[in-house]
Amino acid sequence: MAASAPAQRPHRHRPVGRRVYGALIATAALCGLVAWFWLYPLNLWMAGALVGLGSLICLLYPTAWLALVPAIWPFVDLAPWSGHIHFTESDAVVLSVLLGLGLREALAPPHGTGEKAPIKLRLMSLALFGLLLASVTISGMIGFQAWQEGDGSLLMGYGTPLNAVRVAKGYIFGLALIPFLHMAIRRWGEVALGRFVLGMTLGLFSASVAALWERMAFPGLLNFSSDYRSSALFWEMHVGGAALDAWLALSFPFGLACLQQARHPLARTFAFVAVCLGGYALFTTFSRIMYLCLGVMAVLIALSMLLRSWRPWQGQRIAEAQAVGSAPLTPRNTLALLLLSVVMLGGCFLAQRSGGYRGLAAFAGLVMLAYPAGGMLHGAPGRQLVGGVVGGVLLALAVSLPAMLYLPKGIYIIYGIGWLLGAAMILPRIEDRRHPTPGLVIALLGWAAINMVLVCIYWGKPENAPLAIPAMALVVASVGVQTLSSAPLWQPRRKDLYTLVTMLAIGGMLMSTLGSYYMSSRLSQANTDGQGRLEHYQRSIDLVRDDTQNLVGLGLGKYPAAFFWALPDEGVPGSLRLLEEEGNHYMQVGGSHYARGFGEMIRLSQRVPIDASGGFHYRLRLRSSKPAPVMLTLCRKNLLYAEDCAHHTIDLKSGEGWQQFEGKSGVGNLGGAGWPARPAVFSIGVDKAVEVDVDDIEILGEDLRPLVDNGGFQRGIDFWFFSSDHDHMPWHAKNMLVHLYVEQGLLGLVVMSLALLGALRHLLLAENRAHPYAPFVLASLGGLMTVGMVDSVLDIPRLTVFVLLVLWLGLGLRQPAPRQARGPLGTLQP
Repeated sequence: MAASAPAQRPHRHRPVGRRVYGALIATAALCGLVAWFWLYPLNLWMAGALVGLGSLICLLYPTAWLALVPAIWPFVDLAPWSGHIHFTESDAVVLSVLLGLGLREALAPPHGTGEKAPIKLRLMSLALFGLLLASVTISGMIGFQAWQEGDGSLLMGYGTPLNAVRVAKGYIFGLALIPFLHMAIRRWGEVALGRFVLGMTLGLFSASVAALWERMAFPGLLNFSSDYRSSALFWEMHVGGAALDAWLALSFPFGLACLQQARHPLARTFAFVAVCLGGYALFTTFSRIMYLCLGVMAVLIALSMLLRSWRPWQGQRIAEAQAVGSAPLTPRNTLALLLLSVVMLGGCFLAQRSGGYRGLAAFAGLVMLAYPAGGMLHGAPGRQLVGGVVGGVLLALAVSLPAMLYLPKGIYIIYGIGWLLGAAMILPRIEDRRHPTPGLVIALLGWAAINMVLVCIYWGKPENAPLAIPAMALVVASVGVQTLSSAPLWQPRRKDLYTLVTMLAIGGMLMSTLGSYYMSSRLSQANTDGQGRLEHYQRSIDLVRDDTQNLVGLGLGKYPAAFFWALPDEGVPGSLRLLEEEGNHYMQVGGSHYARGFGEMIRLSQRVPIDASGGFHYRLRLRSSKPAPVMLTLCRKNLLYAEDCAHHTIDLKSGEGWQQFEGKSGVGNLGGAGWPARPAVFSIGVDKAVEVDVDDIEILGEDLRPLVDNGGFQRGIDFWFFSSDHDHMPWHAKNMLVHLYVEQGLLGLVVMSLALLGALRHLLLAENRAHPYAPFVLASLGGLMTVGMVDSVLDIPRLTVFVLLVLWLGLGLRQPAPRQARGPLGTLQP
């Protein structure tokens, strides 16, 4: 037999082209940072230190950005404080990363492992992204045609040519980061890929914590009846949109991937917390599409797993799957797991309907015992099973029923005691060959099942039994089939308890929010709102008027301006314009041309010190050609919903030039910050279809402390933000494909559609769905496309960057070599 050839060491030579590319990227990033710092209005020293630190980290650890960037992405922007919507802190993050990675590539290109990488550079990917770059370039040039040097109003709002740059930078940054993502995975394989999965999980966690803070600070953690919809720290939602929804759709499947692949208990615990918080954030958006999105993601993951098990690989394929921690499942086991998931979801529904939160918690506790007990009861003697059933019924009759009838809340105490006894007996031995006596296990499980029904009956009424009993029966039937079948449906593992609890938590939150008054009212309006959306799509499509626009679109960032000018006069929303007169800057605030309500006016706003409270003193100059009511408010507000306000209305007379007003707010008081702290915001708006010039704004607190900066607008739009709390249609096409068609024409629409569909197909192919992360990348893209049915998505640069990164993974992911098996929480090197 011929001797095997010695393993070759990875090739150490790096082509000059990569060094040149790195140098060019670093130079471009440095120039971009200089321009960014020139415009940045907040603390330059702090920003400079953080940018330098980011570049240094990427220079020393070239894969660190894969985890760090998505982790801070949901909260890094400070637009409500800076007032800048076109150039934000996330731009500096990407530029600092590109600077560090470019320098590392130019000076000391990293060396890889030499193993087969779990990503492949495919001709189709290059072609599609090349066409996408061409589309963005053409439409970007069209959108930027009206540039006027030195025009300070370019930074105000979405109707200026600078909006083309704002939209384009999402594509530019995404395309600039893709080569470094690809090279990192090519060099370090599963370590780099796992780092990206970890980063997206951290991003899910940070966005969810922000949403949790918002819910606790404003409507209340468990207040599901209020019409408050979370926006977390996605400032882009100040004129509507689904930035939070889209980010959750992108990142939630990666949290599930991290939960499945994590090996260390701490890593698994973190992934579990991130997914549970993500589920809470997802449901408290109260966005109807997110419920459908969750279903689509679940179906795609299940479909991928089912296909992977239905045609199992032979020999090397099985070895590869086991090497990366994804042992192949048989079709029987896969279908069983899917059916058990349906059982849990149905049980959550029945338990919540019959027993509220208490019934839901009792059902979850029952499932937590039934899962490991099923493994212990398989193949048990019939005599012991019958004895255990009788024992469980006797315990319920002798202990639980008297406690429910004669002790206040006694059934809750008995349920807790019974559950703790069962958990102490069953959970520690989940993977132990020395199982407890089957009769004892079935007795404790049966007792817990009856207690669950009694909890539901005690919380509600005896009439709830017809719903509680089927919930119990679903669990009992599943355990019965597991016990009596020739082959077990599942093999309990301690690590799977995290997944089980996660599924129960998601199911519980789904049923709790879906049954709330507010969500029920939103579902009842679905048909009416859907018809309005279809009419809006048609109006948006009608903006494209000739063959050239049909091919390449109106231009990047042109949708808001084009929609504004195409509206009839009675449909024109409010407006803001930064103007100059004899060297003096002032703001023109226009009211909407239709009457809807207090929440629909456009507001010019500024964040004020968080400890401000009470009323406020004001002084400002106003001018208008027509009479107008000008509203001044000081409220607790995150982004869209105000509460605890002090406000004052100025009746502005017409035709008298600049008029100065001063006084004190007369109605209401700004409440305290509370816990968690709530931001405070000063706003000015016009409640009439009139344009009012505003200048020299001075707002003082009760203690005569100045609350606003740049009241004379001599620094342009610095610190001044704006919002439209409820009127969102004029700024968004509300459909990703419609938005692409309007701004990039058929070219952009076809290219992006082919890329998304190509990625879905690629991830479902037999040789690619074998990768343990393939189902979750598939679900991420599917969730994004679902949200894109009702939102533009790609008009938000922060989202576009990661849409392109995940899309690139979807087009290139492949099964790795066995020796590359690593979990998502690898070492910090390289």
